[in-house]
Amino acid sequence: MKRLIALLAMGVVANLTACTSTESIGSFWLGDDGEISHSAEPVPVPRGSGLEYHPDSRDREYQQHIAVDPGYRDPLHQGFSPSQTHKRLNDYASQLAMDLMDNATRLTQQDMVGVTSFVRLNESLGDSTVLGNQLSEYLIAELQEFGLAIVDFKMAGGVTVTPFGDFVLSRKANALAKQVSMDHVVTGTIIEDDRGVRINARIVSMQNKQVVASANIYIPAFIVTDLNKGLTAQVPVQ
Repeated sequence: MKRLIALLAMGVVANLTACTSTESIGSFWLGDDGEISHSAEPVPVPRGSGLEYHPDSRDREYQQHIAVDPGYRDPLHQGFSPSQTHKRLNDYASQLAMDLMDNATRLTQQDMVGVTSFVRLNESLGDSTVLGNQLSEYLIAELQEFGLAIVDFKMAGGVTVTPFGDFVLSRKANALAKQVSMDHVVTGTIIEDDRGVRINARIVSMQNKQVVASANIYIPAFIVTDLNKGLTAQVPVQ
């Protein structure tokens, strides 16, 4: 019976392709237990046999069966991106702040600490990203929860009132306070690869440049990609 099914299956191949010579592919059949069996050994189709086979649901089921690739694929290298995730950037900022405080030495609650943008690890060390800026903003709140005295050095000398709102933060150097007292500064670098971003953070003494705390964390690529959605080109303020 198995041999007959295989020959019938091969007959349709010969008729559809109008072959005049013997064609052969593997054979398959549906067992009594419902499992599909397959043999890669070729089955000869007699020339001019007149056999004709009409595909049914078993053929479609078999095609789906052989189309599945059972091999393992690294989801990150294959462009894995979940439709939903409960993880957000502030969760990674919280973990990073906890690791920094666990490793902190010679750091007291009286020390004034500023938080700067994280930058790409390149020649200039002056190239930040959306991730680098947002991470520093989250760290202000996260580190303050540990009792650190955080300094916001982006405060302008006064409030600027405009038709669009009232502003006290600025990135214009001439509008900022000339002297800001800080004992330590939080800074760090960004190292990007195909899988995501490695953040290397540290708290450094402004007096002697001593690193009083350090930590690193890895943020998956889909978190970074989500941050860039809807991002429009921005013109730097001169």
